[in-house]
Amino acid sequence: MKKLTGGLIAVIVAFVGVSVATHVLIDQDALRERVAVALRHQTGLSMQVRHSSVQLLPWPAFEASDVVLTRDGQAPVLKAHTIHAGIAVFALLHREVRFQDVVIEKATVNLVRGLDGQANWSLAPDREEEDASLPVKTRSGQRIQAHWNLSLDGLHVAQTAVLWNDRLSHTSGSFGLDSLDLAGLRSPSPWISLQGHHAGTPFTLKGHVGNLSQLLQGTQPWAFSIGTTLGEGDRRDWLNLDGRIGNPSRMENVLLTLQGEWPNLQDAHRLFPHANLPDVPALGGDVALQGSPGPLTGLDGNALLHRLAETMTPTRVHLHAGSVVLKQGAIQNLHLDSAGPDAALTVTADTQWRDTAWHVEAGAGTMQQAVAAWRNGLQTAVPLTAELRSQTTLLSGAPSLNTQDKARVAVSGTVGAENGHLVAEGSGKTLHLPGALLHDMSLHGTLETHDRESFSLDGLTFGSQELALDGALKVVLGQDAPPVVSGNIHAAKMDLDVLKGLWLEPAPPAVTVPTAAPSMPQGDKTVPAQEERPVAIQSAPDLTPSWVKRLRAQDVNLHLTADHVVFAERDYTDLATRLTLSGGHLRLDPISGQAQGLALSGMMELDASALPISGNVTFQPLILPAGLLETRLGMPLLLQGPVQVVGYLSTKGNNADELRQSLDGHLGLSMVDGQVQSTLLGQMAGSAASVVLGKGDRSLRCLGLHMTIANDMAHIDTLGLQSGRFSVSGNGTVGLGTQVLDLRLLPVVDFEGAGASTPVVLTGTLATPHVAQDRDAGGNFHVTIGGDGNAADPCTAPLAAAREGQPGPTPEAIKPHHSKAGDILRALGVLH
Repeated sequence: MKKLTGGLIAVIVAFVGVSVATHVLIDQDALRERVAVALRHQTGLSMQVRHSSVQLLPWPAFEASDVVLTRDGQAPVLKAHTIHAGIAVFALLHREVRFQDVVIEKATVNLVRGLDGQANWSLAPDREEEDASLPVKTRSGQRIQAHWNLSLDGLHVAQTAVLWNDRLSHTSGSFGLDSLDLAGLRSPSPWISLQGHHAGTPFTLKGHVGNLSQLLQGTQPWAFSIGTTLGEGDRRDWLNLDGRIGNPSRMENVLLTLQGEWPNLQDAHRLFPHANLPDVPALGGDVALQGSPGPLTGLDGNALLHRLAETMTPTRVHLHAGSVVLKQGAIQNLHLDSAGPDAALTVTADTQWRDTAWHVEAGAGTMQQAVAAWRNGLQTAVPLTAELRSQTTLLSGAPSLNTQDKARVAVSGTVGAENGHLVAEGSGKTLHLPGALLHDMSLHGTLETHDRESFSLDGLTFGSQELALDGALKVVLGQDAPPVVSGNIHAAKMDLDVLKGLWLEPAPPAVTVPTAAPSMPQGDKTVPAQEERPVAIQSAPDLTPSWVKRLRAQDVNLHLTADHVVFAERDYTDLATRLTLSGGHLRLDPISGQAQGLALSGMMELDASALPISGNVTFQPLILPAGLLETRLGMPLLLQGPVQVVGYLSTKGNNADELRQSLDGHLGLSMVDGQVQSTLLGQMAGSAASVVLGKGDRSLRCLGLHMTIANDMAHIDTLGLQSGRFSVSGNGTVGLGTQVLDLRLLPVVDFEGAGASTPVVLTGTLATPHVAQDRDAGGNFHVTIGGDGNAADPCTAPLAAAREGQPGPTPEAIKPHHSKAGDILRALGVLH
């Protein structure tokens, strides 16, 4: 019993003695100073500590509170509420402060980089203050001056906020760090485990790396394996990075393997909400890279990405994406594959475009060839193959518009900066295009490229029941000049009625001009609704219209011919013209062909090489569909049929309004055996006559209209038309800009050779016409019933005036007509 009691007393005395020795032998102020100097020596960071203490039992440990780490002149990079760590005491005797397990709690990490590029997280050694006293008291009380090192065996961070603000790249953000464990930092393979969150989304990073001391200065191989996750459950993304650096100090012989699966690329918005990434679901695969990028210190942003892209070569690629949304369609089941540098690089995908479905298969030689060509700007030619096949179902599973097309287009050859050769071939039972359906389609053509500046398309043939084309084109690109397009295009047949969905756009809707902002009363004063602000002095704006700039940016010389064209259900044959465009000077000269038994002739010229723009057009004659003219002029579709146009117009101005206002010349429009809306006839004859004329389309025997144009006004000297037993003649004016009408008309309803008529005046606008009975000089109205049964044909004079001496088709003869209304008038003695 006495021996046991004595042993306990000895243990207690030893415990107390060791505790007292901790404070006697270890100078805590010196230890704190030593830690600060060692930290600054190795990282350049200054440390401020409000309170610190050292304990020996139950094991040696260091604890500090309210710790701040700062680089001179920068914002604090770390603020920690508490830091405690175990201390290797014997390491102090070797001039080393070694923390065995550092625990940081309730900290804030603030990473800031200014516009000058200086970052507060930069770790640059500072060797100005390498000497500090050894924190072990000697007998004489003197302190030993020596060089010190700082090292960690392990690090644990909990309940920490991480913030960054990069003013140089205008990026900022933050996330919560739930825990960070770094174990075995002095071992050959340290372990990393991180758990964090941002806006309720958890993420992790786990793995191991090589010896940290070898990362920057070592020459021995350095391996690592890191795995990351984002989110949880069905929306859990993962990404693994494995690699090996053969020579870390020189970044040589680097091997990287990247593997991952992301339910959607936009999941990254949960960490980076302003990344503006596209919607790409089911993104994943694996990529292997190798290369020697060299030292990367000092490179940032684009420079770093450029260095890696130029030096790291893919050795294996297997990537896939569920779908990629396009402007008018989508790509689904996209795969990019190559099993090795010498293996084929292939792309496969299913696509959807405007309710048509296609399958794409393409190849670009081997991966080694493709990468080499990409890096040297296609100086190395690459074999290229591609095939496009129609599919039966859309990406949604619904039947596609081109289910029965059986269409196929294949391209093969080589692509290179200096020379390229591609051959295209295609066929299909049908081919669905936006607004058109072609039957029995075939395609062939050869594309040759030379010196990046010359392209030629030879042997072009495209055939179908609706369109048959052949020709050759050449494109020459210049560095400081517009591209030059030359060649010839020949159409053996072309049905523009079937193809109108491809080229004819509806007229743009009328634009309502907003009224000025109203003034608002304020007491006895009137102030504008919008507050006046000083206007900054700016340079004179460029008044050149955008369409003029587009003309000046092109150079074209084409010979266009067509054997047979169907347009507005009419046949045109032997059409030909020469289209030239250079420096903004456009010419179509001559225009020739045959239509309705007439020889067509004309020319068009527009000189936009300098302001003001000038232009002129000659019709001798030309035949154009009425619907096309009405659509281009923004008028309602009231007439159907071919319009014979004769005349000459010229103009000059800086913009579209000035060009219209300066129009000058004469124009004749005529039509035979067309269609007219009863609405138009009712507008000319009045509401009472509308009851007789009926509704809908009526046959139009003839229309003749001749005018002179000047001062933004059309002066109509001759107007005449006949539809059934109704005819009208007259003259007047129409404002081109205002569309204001001022027409004196004489509508006539024929009753078996005699007619009823009354003069009317047509006013208002083209959009809202107004018809009223006209008065004579004495202010009286006149109605005439009867007349000469042998009067001249109402079509002869207006057609002759409108054609200006040119030949034209003859209207059908007037058929005899018996009317009950005529019998009644004859019985009353009105008609004889």
